[in-house]
Amino acid sequence: MEQGKQKHPIFNGEWEIMSSLGEGNTSKVYLARNMKDKRQVALKLLREEFLQRDADSIKSVEQEIQIL
Repeated sequence: MEQGKQKHPIFNGEWEIMSSLGEGNTSKVYLARNMKDKRQVALKLLREEFLQRDADSIKSVEQEIQIL
């Protein structure tokens, strides 16, 4: 995450990270706000080491994305 002029870190150039909502073994979840339209979302960032484990880990994430 990069630090912008705002007091909150910026992710991917468009999401202002407002606060941490929680974390688990595979990811961290943040409350984020889109810098263009100001809508708020829960932003889940996966830990890189989780994705490097095996194909089943990636398939699990893909299934979760489809559900959402």
